[in-house]
Amino acid sequence: MTQQQQRAAGVSAEDLVAAIRIHLDRVHDAVRRLGCEPDAAVGVVESSAADLVGAVARRPETVADVLGWWFARARSLGLARATRNPDDLPLGGGVLSVDSDQQTLAEALDELPEPERFALLLRDSYDLPDASVGVGLGTDADGAMRLVGQARLALLPYVDDEPAPELASHQSDPGALARVAETGPFAARDATTQRHVLTCPSCGKVTDAQRRVHVLLTGLTVVALPEADRVGVLARLEEMAYRMLPTGAVLLAQADEEVLVFEEYDEDDEPRLFSPLLVLLGFVLAALAGLGLGLLLTRDSDPSPITGTDRLGALASPEPTKPEVLISPPVVEAPAPVTSVFIVPLPSPPPPSPTPSPTPPSQQFSLTVEPSSGGNGAELVVTGTGWPPDARVTLDYLDVAGNETGSRTTVAVDPNGEFSAELTAEDPADQPGRHTVRATDGLRTLRAPYIVEP
Repeated sequence: MTQQQQRAAGVSAEDLVAAIRIHLDRVHDAVRRLGCEPDAAVGVVESSAADLVGAVARRPETVADVLGWWFARARSLGLARATRNPDDLPLGGGVLSVDSDQQTLAEALDELPEPERFALLLRDSYDLPDASVGVGLGTDADGAMRLVGQARLALLPYVDDEPAPELASHQSDPGALARVAETGPFAARDATTQRHVLTCPSCGKVTDAQRRVHVLLTGLTVVALPEADRVGVLARLEEMAYRMLPTGAVLLAQADEEVLVFEEYDEDDEPRLFSPLLVLLGFVLAALAGLGLGLLLTRDSDPSPITGTDRLGALASPEPTKPEVLISPPVVEAPAPVTSVFIVPLPSPPPPSPTPSPTPPSQQFSLTVEPSSGGNGAELVVTGTGWPPDARVTLDYLDVAGNETGSRTTVAVDPNGEFSAELTAEDPADQPGRHTVRATDGLRTLRAPYIVEP
């Protein structure tokens, strides 16, 4: 067994190549939707897969989740090479490509910041487990589901042309709402959340909205890797995997070898004290010794031995034996146990729980940016309506990738739920395209676009 095989014990080349074949198109689709041109996307897919093979072979302890690690690596490389024109949206082929919803979904996804877009692709479009989604996003499973739920509500206005329902203030686990909103059976840990959703109108609206987005994204067509590049990419990755990782047969032989070594150790290395023949001979000698001792004791216990003639007479006319007298054991009188009777009173019925007052419908709130397009460094007037009175709203100007640019201001909401503030559209990178103004008061978040013209 080579040194590389020892480091990669438990992971075979066949298993890793099979995983690469299954998810190759999904990784390519994710890279394209991050903003990579077709040629750059092919290079990112092959480079990230080659990095995955190398990490599994040389540093398997760093790859806790193979799929999450691969998508995270492809995301990092794809963002560094993202140069796609925002108007050139990637659309998948096949039968579903003629569906008008594909164009709508592609445009809606392109409106979201990159982390929310990537979270929806991993969870809803590619159906990855929450643990893999967390590794792909650089967080844990619960944090990933919170981001998925937030992204679904942010995407809904772009596909339905109406605001998403507001998350209730009493809801402290939005990740559980995101899991309950998905189709199929829910986990046992979400049973309490499921029962609450059935009785809470506010949370019910949120889960219904998230479920609609989830179902729409499950039908998103995948932008597959071009067939002309697929054969070469798979051949190079397969050759690399079989060169650096053990095959399934090698791993099985290693397991059998360990069993044989264990058995040989049991047979040879543990010395026996006695063989089976010696043990059997010891039992025979012990039985003979016991028999001889018994005869000797019987002869010594008779005080008047009988001669030959007397012995015959004794055998011919035996003396009558004396009847045995049976002595019954003494009767022990024990006092009767004293039994105490306890009367347990029935529990009083609990007082009726107060009927919860119906939750008032969430107030519509909005965010407007004027002007909606212009140059870098322009002064924007940001207005909002329907926000909680006296709340503090933070306004951030985000770049084309959804990252903060450093331009920020805070404004107070008046008693009528309205605010107006000025924000500088200053992007240090001076990139043209769709930027975003994000407004949040800690409980709710709205975004409005601002197009930077070249």
